[in-house]
Amino acid sequence: MALSGKVCVVTGASRGIGRACAEALASAGARVAACASRSAPDLPGAFSRRCDVSNRSEVTRFFAEIERQVGVPEVLVLNAGVLERGPLEEFSEEQWDRVLDVNLKGAFLCAKAGWPALRKTRGRIVAVGSISGTLGTPNAAAYNASKWGLTGFIKSLAEEGRELGIFSAVVLPGSVDTAMLKKTPFAPDLKPNEVAEVVRFLAGEAPFAMTGSAVEVFG
Repeated sequence: MALSGKVCVVTGASRGIGRACAEALASAGARVAACASRSAPDLPGAFSRRCDVSNRSEVTRFFAEIERQVGVPEVLVLNAGVLERGPLEEFSEEQWDRVLDVNLKGAFLCAKAGWPALRKTRGRIVAVGSISGTLGTPNAAAYNASKWGLTGFIKSLAEEGRELGIFSAVVLPGSVDTAMLKKTPFAPDLKPNEVAEVVRFLAGEAPFAMTGSAVEVFG
């Protein structure tokens, strides 16, 4: 029970992969602290708050509440993400900013807020990326760019954290049966709980030799 009693933070935990991750970590004995942008996730037994991860003040407040009410974070699951689709000619600057702010800036703000705690606990960061972070697809330039950037960000954190004992990895799922996927032309190949089991492994059992890994999950 590598995660038993550990404080695990999950962003974007109201549904889909994020909710499945929170449930998988809780079933492994972790103390889960979860957030989502529109309302606090309805997760029995978890510490839940509303938090827009693209807003620095909300992220700072969320992490301070976790330390006061749950404990020092030992695992960060950076899952919060949004999708905006459209051809370049019709894609607005506001759409671009929203996607990059949540998917990439949000990961930066949460990792930065949690880093001091992870230094104390020699903790772990697991980000939920996408296979879209390895390729290009039409009408998804902002989303793909954010996921390519997330992989680079996590690989860089792995190097910064190597001497500190902080583990970082990113999971790259294929087509997962979520509300987000329904906005795309792709058929589902995976269930959220299948991705969550990979996240749980990286959060608790994966050897430190895997830090910096980008783990592809196709089903």
